[in-house]
Amino acid sequence: LQASGYTYINIDSGWRGGWDSFGRPTADASRFPGGIEAVARSVHANGQKLGIYYVPGIDDDLLAMNPPIMGTRLHLADIVFTPRRAANAWGGGAAIDFSRPGSQAYIDSIASQFAAWKIDFLKFDGVTPGSGKTDLSIDARADVLAWGSALRRSGRKIWLTLSWKIDPQYLPVWRRSANAWRLNDDVESYSETLTNWTGVRRNFDAAAAGSGRAGPRLGWNDFDSLDIGSASLDGLTLDERETMMTLWAIGCSPLYTGDDLTTLDPDGLRMLTNPEVIAVQQAGLPATRIQAGAEQVWAAKYTDGSAVVALFNLDDREVRAVTAASQDLGIAGAVVIRDLWSRQEIDGGSAPFQAFSAPLRPHSCRLLRFTPVARSGRKR
Repeated sequence: LQASGYTYINIDSGWRGGWDSFGRPTADASRFPGGIEAVARSVHANGQKLGIYYVPGIDDDLLAMNPPIMGTRLHLADIVFTPRRAANAWGGGAAIDFSRPGSQAYIDSIASQFAAWKIDFLKFDGVTPGSGKTDLSIDARADVLAWGSALRRSGRKIWLTLSWKIDPQYLPVWRRSANAWRLNDDVESYSETLTNWTGVRRNFDAAAAGSGRAGPRLGWNDFDSLDIGSASLDGLTLDERETMMTLWAIGCSPLYTGDDLTTLDPDGLRMLTNPEVIAVQQAGLPATRIQAGAEQVWAAKYTDGSAVVALFNLDDREVRAVTAASQDLGIAGAVVIRDLWSRQEIDGGSAPFQAFSAPLRPHSCRLLRFTPVARSGRKR
C-alpha cells in the first residue's frame, strides 16, 4: 500500500494508559511497552508517519488528581468551568474554560509532548457542535481553536482531523485549525462486519452537501475509514466496495483503510491501489452531484477541459441505466472516454459527445475520464 501513497499509520482510541506528573497522557504500557515514541521511531524508519487520537476535556480521574500545569503555578482545577460542564459528545470529561489563565498552556504541553513523540497526525474526536449534539450545551469550538494554535507552535507539522459529523455551520471555526473534518457518523457498523451498505449509502448526501466547501486552501471533507480491502471482514459486495472507493475518490476524502492488513484480498488490493482512481482523489477537486436519486451522476471539471464523471445506481434491487449527458457535464465536441476502473479506453472520440449511458447493477458504479480530443493529442 505504501507505494500507492498510503503512508500514515493511525492509532485510534485505546492507546492511553495513565497520566504523567503534569497531567499529560501516557501510553498503555501493556500495549506499547516502549511508549508511543518507540512506535514512532519504528514507523518513521519504514518511511511512514504516525497518527494518534485524543478528545476534548479533562478526564474526571485526572481532575481528581489535580496535577500542576507544566511551566505554570496553576493546577488543572484552575482551568475548568465551575460548575462542571461536559467536554465532549459522550458527555464525558470536564470542559476547559479557555478564558482562564493556564488553559492554553495545558493544551500546549500535550501538543509539545505529541511533537516530542514525533506524531504526524491527530484525530480529535467527540467534537461539538456536531457529533450527535445539535445545540451548544456541549461546545468544543474553543478546544479546537486551542489545539490548532498549540499544534502550530509545537515545532512539528501535525495534520488535524476533527470527528465526528461536525456541524458545517461552524466551518469558519473548523477551518482556522483543522486540515479535515468528518461529515457523517462512523462508517463502521460495530457488528460482525466492519461496515455495511447503510454506512456507505448515507455518505452520498453528506458528500453532495460538502463538495463546495472543500479544497486545497479550504480543508477536506473526511468520509471516514475506507473498509474495502477484505471480503471476509468488510460486509460489502464487490460492487459496493468499488462504489465506496469511487465516492471517496471523487469526494477527495482522505483515504485510509480500517481493514486488518493481514487479510487483504486481491480485489481489495486492486481497488485500494488503482493509480487512476487514486489520481482523482489526489487532484483535490471534489466532484459535484449533478443528478440525485437512485441514479446518480457526479462530475469534476478540470481546467484543461477534461472531466471525471461517476455514475452510481443506488437502487437496492433493479438494474438501472444511468446517463451522463453533454449539456449536464458542460462538455462539447469529441472526447476520449476512459474507464478508470478497467484502465481502458471505451470511446476513441470519433464523433461529438452527446451522452454516455451504462446499465448498472444495484449498488454498482462506473468511473470515467472524459478528455477532449484536442487535448488527448489525437487527430480528429
